[in-house]
Amino acid sequence: MKNKLETTQSRRNFLKSSAAGVALFSMSGLTLFSPRVKAATINYDFVAETYVKTMVDGVNVTAWQFRNLSGTGPGDLSAGIVAQTGDTIIINLTNNLTTSIKFDIPGVLENQALLSPGTSASYNITAPTAGSYFFRDNKVDEFGQAMGLTGPMVIMPSNGSQTLYDGGPAFDRQYTLVLNDFDDRLNAATANGQSFDLNNFEPNYYFVNGLSYPNTSTDVDTKIAMSMGEDIAIRFINAGLLAHSMHFHGYHVKVISRDRIPVTDIIDKDTVVVSPGECVDVILPVNQLGKFPLHTHYIPAVTANGVYVNPYGGSLLLLDAT
Repeated sequence: MKNKLETTQSRRNFLKSSAAGVALFSMSGLTLFSPRVKAATINYDFVAETYVKTMVDGVNVTAWQFRNLSGTGPGDLSAGIVAQTGDTIIINLTNNLTTSIKFDIPGVLENQALLSPGTSASYNITAPTAGSYFFRDNKVDEFGQAMGLTGPMVIMPSNGSQTLYDGGPAFDRQYTLVLNDFDDRLNAATANGQSFDLNNFEPNYYFVNGLSYPNTSTDVDTKIAMSMGEDIAIRFINAGLLAHSMHFHGYHVKVISRDRIPVTDIIDKDTVVVSPGECVDVILPVNQLGKFPLHTHYIPAVTANGVYVNPYGGSLLLLDAT
C-alpha cells in the first residue's frame, strides 16, 4: 500500500468540531476528519424518535431513528459519530419513543440500563481503537435495529494519520456505507401497537446510508467519487439483519480489517461478505476510469418491494472514477 496523506484542500474537508459539539458527519461524500494534536471532548445530543420515511417507490413507512440535534450522519441517516482515538465522547440521549430502549455500541459501550420513554441519559466514553463501529438500540435482540435505531461511528488514529488504524494502510478519501433493511410489516405492526415475530423478518426495502437506488447514485455520500491513482477507503457497516456480499464491478479491493481486527492474508477481491453486525474496512485502488456498479449479491436486496432496479431498487451504488 502507498503511504499517502491528503495534501490539498480539494481532497480534505475538515470536520468542524470542538468541545461544544460536532456539526456534520460528512460533506461532499467524504467522512470528515480534522486531525488534532491532542484529544478533545466532543458532545453529541441525540434523540430517539418516530418518523415517517418515504421509500424510493413512494410508500410511507413509520420507522425509528436516532437524530443528532446539531448535525447528520452520511446520506439520509440522521446521526453519526466521528472522533479520534483518546477523545472524550459524551452522548446525551433523550428517548422520545413510547417504549424503553437500551443504547449500545458493540465492543465499546454495552450492558447499559434501559432508558424509559420521556427520559434522558448521558454516556461518557473514551474514543477506542481506530476503526469502524456502530451504535444501536439493543433492548430486545435486533428489534431496534430492524426499526432503524442505528448509526455509524468512525474513530480515526490518535496520531492524526489518514489511515484505517495506527500503522495501517493510508488512503486518499474515505466513505462510510451503512447497510440496513426494513420489513414494512414489522414497521406497520409496531406503529399499531402490535407484536411481530422477528423469526418472520423478510425485508422488502434495502438501504445504504438510508438511501435506495437510484438515490444512491446521486447522493454525495453514496456515489463513490474517485480519481485515477487514489486509494479509497470504504467502511462497510452492516446494521441490518441480513448478510450481504458486496460486489465490485471494474475493480478489486483489499479487505483490511473486520471488526477492527487486521486481516493478515490480504488478497484482491471483487466480492466482500459483510455479516449482520459486522464492520469491514476495505481499500479500493483506483486503476481505471469509468462508472461501475457496486451492489449486494443478495438479489432481493437490489429491489424495492419486489420491483427490480428499473426504475428503482435497493442496495446498489455507483463507483465513478474521473
